[in-house]
Amino acid sequence: MFRRALVLVFATCGWLLVIPAASPPSNAADGRTLSATPADGLGNEVVAVSWTGFQPSVDGAYTVTIMQCKGAVPSSLADCYQTFRPPATNDDNGSAVPDGVTQADGTGTSFIEVRPALQLPSLDCTATSPCSLVAFENDGSEYPAVGLPTTAATTTLHFARSPADCPPVDTFDVTTAGEASASQALYSWSAQTCTGADALHVDYTESSSVDGRENFLNGLIDVGIASGPADAAAAAASGRSPEYAPIDLTGVVVAFNVYDAVTGERITDMNLTPRLVAILIAGDQFGGPAETLFSDPEFLAINPGHNWPSSTVPPLLRAERNDDATLLTRWLNTDGAARQFLDGNDSVAEVDPYWKGIDYPTDTFEARDQSTLGSYNPRSGTITNARRLFNMQAPGDGQVATPSFQGLLGVLDAVTARKFGIPTAKLRPASTSTSMATDTTGFVAADGIGLTSGLAAMQSDDATGTKAADVSAAAAYPLTKIDYAMVPTTGMSVEKAAKIAQFVEYASNQGQQPDVLAEGYLPLTTDLQSEAGQVADAVKAGGSDTPPPLGGGDTPPDTADPELPFDPGALGPTDSSDSPSFDDGSTPSDPATGGSSNPTKTSDKGGSGNETAAPLPISKFKGGDGQAILPIVLLIGLAALVFGPGLTWWSGRRRRV
Repeated sequence: MFRRALVLVFATCGWLLVIPAASPPSNAADGRTLSATPADGLGNEVVAVSWTGFQPSVDGAYTVTIMQCKGAVPSSLADCYQTFRPPATNDDNGSAVPDGVTQADGTGTSFIEVRPALQLPSLDCTATSPCSLVAFENDGSEYPAVGLPTTAATTTLHFARSPADCPPVDTFDVTTAGEASASQALYSWSAQTCTGADALHVDYTESSSVDGRENFLNGLIDVGIASGPADAAAAAASGRSPEYAPIDLTGVVVAFNVYDAVTGERITDMNLTPRLVAILIAGDQFGGPAETLFSDPEFLAINPGHNWPSSTVPPLLRAERNDDATLLTRWLNTDGAARQFLDGNDSVAEVDPYWKGIDYPTDTFEARDQSTLGSYNPRSGTITNARRLFNMQAPGDGQVATPSFQGLLGVLDAVTARKFGIPTAKLRPASTSTSMATDTTGFVAADGIGLTSGLAAMQSDDATGTKAADVSAAAAYPLTKIDYAMVPTTGMSVEKAAKIAQFVEYASNQGQQPDVLAEGYLPLTTDLQSEAGQVADAVKAGGSDTPPPLGGGDTPPDTADPELPFDPGALGPTDSSDSPSFDDGSTPSDPATGGSSNPTKTSDKGGSGNETAAPLPISKFKGGDGQAILPIVLLIGLAALVFGPGLTWWSGRRRRV
C-alpha cells in the first residue's frame, strides 16, 4: 500500500524530475576564440566583443553574427536571442549583431548590448545563472536545427546580482517609482537588501520625476523618486508631509554617436554651448541649422581637429514629462546666446518658427512642428533613447542615421550613457553674453571633477532642503543633479515607517559604496548622507500605531492591475511601441523572437524589470508564468504520501463489503 502511494507521488510529480539532456560544452572550431569586455558584474550594458581565428571578411562575405544566449554554453541557437539590432531590423528590441567584420589576420571586434533577466527574462541571465555570447561566420549556411554552427565560438557572461535574484514576495516592504536616472542604483540596492536577517523588499517602477511625485502624492506608492520637490500646495494637500532624502548624484548629458567623415573613426570628444544645443532642439528642420549643426561657425571654432559629418538628424529626446528636460531648458533659457537664437535673433542660425519665442524652462520636449512629426519624434523612456543612439537609429520610425554623413545626438543621464558606452559632450555654463564662443576653454565634463564642482555650486531651496544646479557657475558642470527619495513623515504604520527609513539609510550609506554604485554616479558627500539620515529619523518618528486609511502608501501593490498600479497617461504623449520597457521573452516565449513593451518595474522574480513588466510576484503565485503549478503539485504529492495507505485500505474494505 505504501508502494502504491509512492507510485502516485511520482506519477503526479515525475515531470519535475525530467531534466533535458544538455549538449556537451561547445569548443571553438578550428582554434577560434571569443571574449567579452567586461564579462563580469554585468547589467543592461554594452560590451566589447573580440574574436580570433575567423575567416577574414571580404566584400561583405564571411561577416560575423553575435548573439546573447542562455546558459554558460548554449546547446544550440534556439537558446539565443535572435532579434537583430537596427538597422538590420526595425525592431527597437533587437540586440543581436549581424555584421561584425573580421580583419585579414582573422581578428575582429564589435559591440553588443547584453541584457540581464530584468530586461530579457527569456534568457534568465542572473548572478546565479550565467549566460553567454556566441559568434559565428555568415558563410551562407542555414542555422542548424541541433547544435551550433561549425564556425561558432562562445564565451561566458557573468551578471551582477539584480532583483531577479531576489526571492518572490507577496507584498513589497517599500514601493517606489520615478526618475529613470536613479534606476541603476535602485536595481542594485533592491538586489542587495532582499535577503538576510533584516531583508528589505523594494519595488521600483522606472518612469520620471513627474510620475514619481504624482503617484506619491496620490498615495499609490511609499516613496517617490524625483530630481526636485513637489508643488508646495499639492504636497500640503496630500496629507503625507513629504520630506526629501538625497540618494544619488549624477548629471544630465548630451550624448553623441558621430564618426569622422574622412577616417571613419568614432569621435569621442565634443564641446557644446547652450546656443548649439538650442539649435539642435529648435533649429529649422528643413535645410536650416538642424541640418548644418556641424558647419556652424561656433561649433567649428570650439571643435577643431575632426572632419565632421555634413549634417545631423533630429535629436533623441524623452517624450514624457521629466525633470531632465526642465534642467536642460533652464540652462538654455539662462544663456544669452541661446535665448537670442530661440527668439529668432541669431546672426547665423534660424529657429524653427514653431519654437520661436518658446517659453523655457519646460518639462516636455515637444514635437511642435507638425510637418516634421515623422522625423522629429521624442520617444518615451531613457533606455529607448539610449538604444537608438547606440544603434544609430534616428528618432523617426524606420529611419537610420548614415554615419558617413550624419551624426546623432540625444539627451540622456550620465549613468545610462556610461552603460551604453556613448560619449558625452563637455558643456559650457550659461552666460549672459550673446556672443558665440571662439575657443575651447570653459567647457566642463560630466565626470568626477565636473559633478563635484556642480554640487558645490548648487543652490538650496529653504522650504524643502532640496538642491538645484546653478547652470551659470563657472568651472562647474551645469546639468548636475541630485535624485531624492520623496518620503512621508505622517500617515503610515510604525512598521511601514521603519521599512522606509531602512531604505533611505541603506541608499545613502552602504548604497554609495563603489562596488554597489554604477559608473556615472558620484558618491554622496558626508553632508548629503547626513541630510538623508535626518530624513530617515523624521520618517521613523512619523509612524503611528493607528492604521492609515486605505489608499495610502501602505496599500499592497496587488490592487487592480498588478502590472501597472499607476496612471498610464502619466507616461506622456507617445505611442505604446515606445514605452520605456522592452521584451520579457514571454510573448512569444522563444528567445529567438522579440516582444512587446510596458512600463519598467522591479517586478520580475520578485524584483525589477526593464523589458515588458512581468506581473508582481503575488500575481505569479496566482498562476502567472505557471509558477503556481509547483507548490500545488507538491501539495498533492504530499497528500498522497500521507493519506495514500489509508485511502487504499478504505477503498479495499468497501469492495469487500
